[in-house]
Amino acid sequence: MLVSRTSRIALLLLFSLFVACNAESPLAPVTVIATNLPTTPTQAPPPAPSVAPSTATPILQITLITPTPLPTIAPLPTPLPFPTGVISATNPAGGPTSVPRPSELGNSAGDGALVAVLQRCWNVSDTRQLNGNNPAHRNAFDCARQPLLDITKNYPGYALVYRVLAWGYFYKDENPAKAIEAYRAAANIYHAQNNATGESEARMRLALLLVSGNLPQGCAELAAAANLDRTNERALDYYSAFNCKNAAQTSGGSGSAAPPPEPQIDLAALRGKIVFKSNREGFSTYYVMDADGKNVKRISGAAYDAAKQWEAWSPDRAQAATVRSAGFTRKFGYDNDIWITDPSGNGRPLTNPANDYDPAWSPRPLFDGRTWLAFVSNRGDLDHPDNIGEDLWVMHDDGTSPFRITCYAPFFNKHPSWSPDGNKIVWSSFRDGNHPQIFVMNLDAFGTLQDNCKLDENPVNLSQNEFDETEPVWVK
Repeated sequence: MLVSRTSRIALLLLFSLFVACNAESPLAPVTVIATNLPTTPTQAPPPAPSVAPSTATPILQITLITPTPLPTIAPLPTPLPFPTGVISATNPAGGPTSVPRPSELGNSAGDGALVAVLQRCWNVSDTRQLNGNNPAHRNAFDCARQPLLDITKNYPGYALVYRVLAWGYFYKDENPAKAIEAYRAAANIYHAQNNATGESEARMRLALLLVSGNLPQGCAELAAAANLDRTNERALDYYSAFNCKNAAQTSGGSGSAAPPPEPQIDLAALRGKIVFKSNREGFSTYYVMDADGKNVKRISGAAYDAAKQWEAWSPDRAQAATVRSAGFTRKFGYDNDIWITDPSGNGRPLTNPANDYDPAWSPRPLFDGRTWLAFVSNRGDLDHPDNIGEDLWVMHDDGTSPFRITCYAPFFNKHPSWSPDGNKIVWSSFRDGNHPQIFVMNLDAFGTLQDNCKLDENPVNLSQNEFDETEPVWVK
């Protein structure tokens, strides 16, 4: 039975929102809270840290939430990407292949038949190039429908064709029920062939279509996907984002499955790299890249959380920079202040009339022998009649020597993070267009410049793409 476009969009919106359950959305409000410390009535205690570096255990858990939303520059695509805008095949090692060739099946004839359909109807040669947000791609499914069904008859052991059919049933036919049926067929074929990697991928995609109507059943599929392939970190992320641990209890136990194991995080392998969020696959998820923006790879949400949890702590882990709300002002909107808080709960505010948040503590003393805080603020508008945006600032940990290091406030600069040696800062900004991108600047001249805007004259765009990329953390 076909569903209405309204119902379908509601289903799509659910998926687009679910990643934000465990992490900050670029458009969500933000506050930093310290666990076990006095908070304002509006602050909610953050969840306990899922992973901690092996070097120490934090006494405080710092949760970053952004107090002011990023502006909406462009409308969301319709239909929204769900479960992703693309389909990918994997090789036995789990990495992406350049051509959809599931070599573990040994069915090269099936591959050839599928590629022929892709080329004739979509003018592509890789299933990963199918874009559910492209009307021409959706409409081309009418050309491909019968040839794909013929492939299922001629090559009954060829699972990937069922995943392409599921894509078309969802995006073109707006029929989630048929898409679910096709993903189940793919999962069953992979299972019969003892292909755990393929079965895990199919079950994960099946789960994303099930969760809106039957959360426990969708969670059970996510658990199965994560247990089948321990490298399928997306299944673990989704399991956590949908709060699947509580789904079975809420539903009386129906659809339960063995929960996936807690992810093992090798934080040492990430040190010196930059982790960040991106919607480059149609939805917000986590990635890591080298300090020069190369070698981008997907990581789990748990790995991202482990990397960011020390960002607001002093180098000796004795104090943390937190954010507390001081109310709302007509001029500056939100009035958040940065506090320096110790484990006993005592704190001192670094107050000013403007909105300060997103603190990051330098990992070592800098040119003057003192540590500094980088943060976001609109305090540069103190002398302006209107509040026009936010820049990156630095100051000593007692609030003295505030120093603006970006001077293009209308472009909304967010989420500063120091390099491990303290010589650079990475952050996200709209300065190059309608999408937030990740930039890095050198601080070699910090402490010697008279014109503080010289620091941001030539930042390097590490993203250089058309996607939304935000919340970078330089892993210490």
